[in-house]
Amino acid sequence: MMKAVRFNHTNGLTFEQGEINLPEATDDQVLVKVEYVGLSFIDTKVANCPCDETPNRVFGVDAVGVVEKACKTGFPEPGTRVFWHGDIREQGTMSEFALVPSHALTVLPKNVDGKLAAASIAPAMCALIGLFKLQLNAGDTVLIESAHHPVGQMAIQFAKQLGLGVAARSELKHKKLLEKLGADLVYTQPDFTGLADALQLHFGATEVQGALDLTGTHTQQLISHLTFCGRVSCLAGLPAIEQHILMKKAPNIGIVSLCGSWLSNSVCAQQRMAFIGNALAEKLEKNEITLQQLESISPQHDAIIETLKKLESNDNITFFAADMKL
Repeated sequence: MMKAVRFNHTNGLTFEQGEINLPEATDDQVLVKVEYVGLSFIDTKVANCPCDETPNRVFGVDAVGVVEKACKTGFPEPGTRVFWHGDIREQGTMSEFALVPSHALTVLPKNVDGKLAAASIAPAMCALIGLFKLQLNAGDTVLIESAHHPVGQMAIQFAKQLGLGVAARSELKHKKLLEKLGADLVYTQPDFTGLADALQLHFGATEVQGALDLTGTHTQQLISHLTFCGRVSCLAGLPAIEQHILMKKAPNIGIVSLCGSWLSNSVCAQQRMAFIGNALAEKLEKNEITLQQLESISPQHDAIIETLKKLESNDNITFFAADMKL
């Protein structure tokens, strides 16, 4: 038996600690002893799913842990620290042990703090994929909407490491934070009417080559500020866009979906996720990632509920990790 945190919606959303059977691994699965579980905007979506087919499901998607039992190939070997972004259709990661396909695991460098790594997984992977889809070159400019969100904070840092100019849109109260992370321009006006002039002043052009759309609330405005055939990566789906904007800009639109590799049952896509994990591990090892606000929580009902409320807030700037060793 092992301890686990399960959730259900029988009497509203509740999280309960209890014991479940220790899972049995198949030939290609690795048994991992979980140390930290990262919590992100993805967990808010999972928590709001009634999951009628799987009541009392174990919560959690991202995790850091130590290999307890290797798969048939022997890699990664027992004692290796690893992290992964899990399959949202399966039992989650908020338990003593978790089963993970070996190809989905990334080895975590020894010098990296497990709590920091766990909290980084989903925001960093979304930012890396979003920037990759933009296919920008050094010297190009990227416009990041709602840049104060954890994904936006990651994207600013990665974009600067790529040699990009960064225009961040947010509220005035987040301006110092975003500038500290490396944003060249922080646009804080409630509408987009003055953005072109601000871009011209800072970058010498009124349009940008790429944009990251984190919330789906200003997609059309972002596209309006792209160069012709510019690119936008959308993390919250694709809302309706007026046809004249599409015809004028002919944008290349990419959708970012971390869970897509699992939902499509694509082993190839899952392996690519591990490659992205390798890129993240390298950045963590080199201390190229800064989390301005990192909060550790206990895997208890009240703490999880409070964290999910914060993550659902448009003002959230905090990264979260549940300490499974408590």
